[in-house]
Amino acid sequence: MSGVAVAEACRLCEGPLAPMGAVPASLRPVTGGDVLRCTSCASLQVLPVPSPQELARLYEEDYWAEFRARWGIRGGDTEVAPQLKLRLREIESRLATGRLLDLGCAMGHFVAHARDQGWEAIGVEPSVAAAEEGRRRYGVTIHNCVLEAAPIPPASQDVVHSNHVIEHLPDPVGTLRTAFRMLRPGGILVAEVPQELATPLVDRILARLHPELYCKPPPPPSYHLVFFTPRGLTIAAGRAGFEVLSLRSVNHTQNTSSRLPLGSQAKGLLYWLEEKLMTAPNLVLFAARPAAR
Repeated sequence: MSGVAVAEACRLCEGPLAPMGAVPASLRPVTGGDVLRCTSCASLQVLPVPSPQELARLYEEDYWAEFRARWGIRGGDTEVAPQLKLRLREIESRLATGRLLDLGCAMGHFVAHARDQGWEAIGVEPSVAAAEEGRRRYGVTIHNCVLEAAPIPPASQDVVHSNHVIEHLPDPVGTLRTAFRMLRPGGILVAEVPQELATPLVDRILARLHPELYCKPPPPPSYHLVFFTPRGLTIAAGRAGFEVLSLRSVNHTQNTSSRLPLGSQAKGLLYWLEEKLMTAPNLVLFAARPAAR
């Protein structure tokens, strides 16, 4: 620990924060500082919060080059990820095609996909490099700023979508409140965040059966400022004014291949169980701005 005084409340639920003991390598912040645990919602968060200038420097062109080299963009550099195609279909099962805002849209893959499906889609992306690349590739509207500074009228959007973004933000509830104001009454917020504080059931079991396959190099420092629990995400959405419609855990990279008899079926059952037990690697929230507000 660096000795930061624990004076601030949880940025998600306003509960008290407490120092952690040993911080896992995967949670150590690239910005430095401490990782503190909320004793109410069990979420973790980084203190002190980096300044806007520090955050802007983090996501310059070098960040995107490293991201694409280390992890890549699922679906490739020219196509939206398969799970986001399914995401849009799920949104369309709830709402007619209308106006969609993608928060933290990066290079605009999802914005372009939604536009091609008939949506009036725009993006917001603070990174200059990513916003410029998205405009160049797809000819879509991407506002190069944080959501709070975007020139988007109140109650003008049918959907605000966010995929692995709000864990990077210094004030997730404040940003969700801004999204709430931009949505029309009855509009929908869809937010996915990583669930980094629960080990997926499949990983726990397979790591015991095949430890040699789970020997990984030390992870790089994390760019995340908040590490969500299901409770923390639910409370944050409620504090922003939303009515939570659903919250589920999902695994987008299921591998059910096996050389053992019935192995594929067994792995499929484990994936199903980990989602039901809310231990899958991602949390997906659907929430609505109540029609009466």
